Amino acid sequence: MLDVLVIGGGPAGSTAATLLARKGFSVRLLERDKFPRFQIGESLLPYNNDLFDRLGVSDELKRGEYFPKYGAHFVTGDGRTEFTFRFDRILPPEHQRSFQVRRSEFDHLLLRNAAASGVDVREETPVTSVRLENESCFVRVASGEEIEARFVIDGSGHASLLGSRTGKKSDIASLKKIAVFAHYRGVEKPKGRDAGNTTIVVIRDGWFWLIPVTGELMSVGLVVDRDHFVNCGLSAEELLERSIAATPFVAERMKSAGRVTQVYSRKDFSYRVRDLVGKRFALIGDAAGFLDPIFSTGVYMAMKSADIAADAVEARLRKGSMRGLERYERDMTRALGRYFHFISNFYRREFLEVFLQPSNRFGLLHAIVRILAGNVFGAAGDRLKLALFFVLVRIQKRRPVIARPIRWEALPRAASL
Repeated sequence: MLDVLVIGGGPAGSTAATLLARKGFSVRLLERDKFPRFQIGESLLPYNNDLFDRLGVSDELKRGEYFPKYGAHFVTGDGRTEFTFRFDRILPPEHQRSFQVRRSEFDHLLLRNAAASGVDVREETPVTSVRLENESCFVRVASGEEIEARFVIDGSGHASLLGSRTGKKSDIASLKKIAVFAHYRGVEKPKGRDAGNTTIVVIRDGWFWLIPVTGELMSVGLVVDRDHFVNCGLSAEELLERSIAATPFVAERMKSAGRVTQVYSRKDFSYRVRDLVGKRFALIGDAAGFLDPIFSTGVYMAMKSADIAADAVEARLRKGSMRGLERYERDMTRALGRYFHFISNFYRREFLEVFLQPSNRFGLLHAIVRILAGNVFGAAGDRLKLALFFVLVRIQKRRPVIARPIRWEALPRAASL
């Protein structure tokens, strides 16, 4: 019987499997696809650097084609209001830089690292069912084989295998969004260090991302309300291309660009799962919950949750204690809640006016940058500052005295027939 069976070979599953194998457990990882495979979520966060060092992949990230990222640029679609949050000017040296990655290569790097660490990696092995019993777990795969393990970790991503089948997964009603996206060549970038920054372009009813995956390749995506996508009368490709053309800032950056992939779409991607742990299971990464990717938190939350969960699973298997797993569930729920507070407010005019014109009085700018960089699990010292930030947002809503108003009605909108 195996000690641990991990479902899913993305960043969460690969990380958990690697860390548990290094702790001396027998670990098998089951991945549905054959790597490398296309994926979005190309932007990493600086507070993941410590874990990259422990996993032993930092050197490969630094010497590969991975594009260095020193901050995040937010701008309105008309280009009139903008601000760049710079990691390299505010954070300590170890957190001043992150990377933009081609996810097919990055995920494959983590999966290979898991295999090199002693994980029994099985690709092209879809899981069809999971049965949890008092003393062990039974996982059946598409071939009909049933595998027994002492503990199962669900890192199956948006499928959230255990969350979906127990009925504990639910969409977030206020964030019913759809993303349409593709890769392009020839998109203009800023000069110098800013060339690697993520750019978020705000339009009246959604936002674009522009993420430089390599020196030549740019990931471009549009996030809109699900209802708009359903009712706009356009295909995903038409919606993306026409919205680019209708947004002056994006159109200017992409005037010489050419698309090199198909246009993909992902719907209803914001959800939460109620129960993240049990005596024989834990949900990590996107399987535990996923929020609108406005702040590029996906990979960071996946790998950080796997890191915390691995220690908790070790305590469960060696000592029989549930305390670590229960603490993991609390920490993960709180972290998602903090990001949700930011993300749900991002679609409000008053939030954007204060956010895009930030003041560093009382250390507010530094607190925001730390959150954007991934310091959400250990953000106790910033909570008062962030609470003050939201007080300013509420004042701005009643009377625009905190920041210059954005010409909201003049902003471009997502395309429709």
